[in-house]
Amino acid sequence: MIDFSKMRFLVVDDFSEFRSSIRGILRLLGVQQIDTAANGIDVLELCRRHRYDVILHDYNLGEGVSGQQVLEQLHNEKLLSPHCIFVMVTAENTQAMVLAALECEPDDYLTKPFNKVALQTRLERLIRRKQVLTPVLNALESNDFAAALEACQAIENKEPRHAVLCLRYKAQALQELARYLELEQMLEQQARTRPTAWNLQALASLWLRQGRFEQLTRLLTAATRQFPMMPELRDIQASLAANNNDLPVMQEALQQAVALSPNTVRRQIRLACHAWLNNDHKVAAHAIHQCWEVGRYSATFDPELLWQLASILTQSAGERRMPDDAQHWLKIIERSWQQTYSLQPATALLRIEQRRRQGRAHTAEELQPLIEALHNHKNDYAAITLIQLGDWLAQLEQADTAQSFWLHCAARYAGTTGVLEQISLRLPQFNPEPLRKAIELGRQATALHTQEQTEKALPLFEQALQLAPQLIELNMAAARLFLEQLRQHQPDANNRLGDCLERIGGLSKLDPESPQHQHMQTALELSPW
Repeated sequence: MIDFSKMRFLVVDDFSEFRSSIRGILRLLGVQQIDTAANGIDVLELCRRHRYDVILHDYNLGEGVSGQQVLEQLHNEKLLSPHCIFVMVTAENTQAMVLAALECEPDDYLTKPFNKVALQTRLERLIRRKQVLTPVLNALESNDFAAALEACQAIENKEPRHAVLCLRYKAQALQELARYLELEQMLEQQARTRPTAWNLQALASLWLRQGRFEQLTRLLTAATRQFPMMPELRDIQASLAANNNDLPVMQEALQQAVALSPNTVRRQIRLACHAWLNNDHKVAAHAIHQCWEVGRYSATFDPELLWQLASILTQSAGERRMPDDAQHWLKIIERSWQQTYSLQPATALLRIEQRRRQGRAHTAEELQPLIEALHNHKNDYAAITLIQLGDWLAQLEQADTAQSFWLHCAARYAGTTGVLEQISLRLPQFNPEPLRKAIELGRQATALHTQEQTEKALPLFEQALQLAPQLIELNMAAARLFLEQLRQHQPDANNRLGDCLERIGGLSKLDPESPQHQHMQTALELSPW
């Protein structure tokens, strides 16, 4: 029997009756420390103040963040101990909910209603699993990945039946220790003998970075046949299409992933970006609408999306008056995000375009401070925002400024499939070949890095950075290598990592690299300690 008396529980549900019911069941199990919350904001605050052993969290909290988004934020802020058991609770069993819950990787999920026996059985199983893994989890909590690997091996040697519990932790440790060949060998062996969704996804992601595209294609074909309801495999198919510069196939793969699991905001953001770059503005606008519907309270959501939506709707109207929907989204930005300073000049620019369509002229004096403000924030905008800003500036007869925004977008986002084609349409004299060469060199360097051929990767990174010093994809790939070297206390790794982050400068929260960019900045700040 498990002794629950010394454990601290958090019960989260927007219905007070359910919270009371679960509190009563937990009391019968002997639990003495029980906190409750009705919304995600309270959960985050409680987790900042307390360390919980078990969190029972409802998926649908009504208005506000969902359980999925709370769990994502807890991971982002590192508020969950590896020892904590997070159980997603839901009254629904729809495909969208189940896949969304699985994607954010709770320890388990329960469907309402359930009784004392069902809850006790589930909790005891999860707690025993964590008890077996205690040495591994202690090492991970200390970021001692070598010790985590040793602990996994010790558990396997002592109790071979528990080896399966250690596999994901071994993979994580090998990844963090940059032991990619050993990781590949382990994942490939597991994929052949005991394939699971996570090891097929991990192997596919590794082969993508290693440039093993033929093997990856075969793996994805087999994996999607075996796990047809796994949206992450479609995400990797989209990334493979991006490496082949095949934007239509990329968009199709993302649409398939979204159809399976529409509640993941970052995937909808990615679809919106690449659909727009593929000139499918209808799909782009719908994806942004979905971001608003399912994720506007999420930490992943950014109001820059609403500016993009207003811009797309206005562009689609041709020279007619600004659509009411576009005005609606601008009003929301102006009302709710006044402190998002990068959006203020972008929104004001669309208001000038609105007045132009109404036959009201603008003056140079009116535009000049806006242009200066836009320049000051140009590193804070995502790729399609930069292109659209250039489009509106060109419409307002600011050709030189428009060109500067398009070129800035190319310099930073050439690695985003479809960007160079959009820039070339707007600037016929633009030569994308140096950027294409830099992208290819960077991907070759990344492949060598993840094949543990660092000495060969470094000169390729340096050559690529000379060609495209501002390229985000390239700087982030090089930064991953330098971060590994920093953890290994290699000389000058700190400076090299800092140089990469400095070249990137600011980064839109909509950029897929944004979470890791923030993580690297934190690692750099903490490195002297």
